[in-house]
Amino acid sequence: MAEVAEKCVTRMAVIADSKADSTKVKEYYDNWAETYTKDFASADYKGPRLGAEKLAQFVKDKKSLILDAGCGVGSVGSELKKLGYTNLDGVDLSPKSIEASKALNIYQRLFIDKLGDNRLDVEDDTYDALISIGTFIPGHVNQSAFPEFLRIVKPGGFIIIGMREEFLEMATEYQNGQLDGEMQRLADEKNWEWLQREPIKEFFAAKPGLHFVFKVL
Repeated sequence: MAEVAEKCVTRMAVIADSKADSTKVKEYYDNWAETYTKDFASADYKGPRLGAEKLAQFVKDKKSLILDAGCGVGSVGSELKKLGYTNLDGVDLSPKSIEASKALNIYQRLFIDKLGDNRLDVEDDTYDALISIGTFIPGHVNQSAFPEFLRIVKPGGFIIIGMREEFLEMATEYQNGQLDGEMQRLADEKNWEWLQREPIKEFFAAKPGLHFVFKVL
């Protein structure tokens, strides 16, 4: 098991690259989809469970419409289902990951797209909450996705982001307070209320993480 966990950590180190483009990322996760869940369980990835629990602190209605942004093979959706949430959609860049999520019969709607400054196939003010766990990774998702998150979440809805803390300095797109700075700018401009920036002791493979929680205004 320890060997599998180490391989998982190594694979993440390879793909956590600020220079990675969306095609490279998609192909990487397509090739990993079949063993992803097992590999991450071996690496003691607590992010999905902790993210679902964090959402539950703010979203009390279990029938709320929630978007799992960067749903992958459905790890976060599975944890939300355990907590009683029944109205879930998911979006991911990897077609094979989406196929794996479909097999779980958790999501009402699944669609393939990237998270960034592109417009998703979602109407304005659709979701009661959006959760994005383990997607803010170098070369994956960055602050360019925030306007789209704000567009598709209803006023009064919540946005929950969970990520490894070390990426704030590893990723050129996050360094020097760029990620936090954009979060603060959107709060200052009354696009959202910044509710939490909470440390996570163990997020992935005993590495610390962070939860960010926002309420859309």
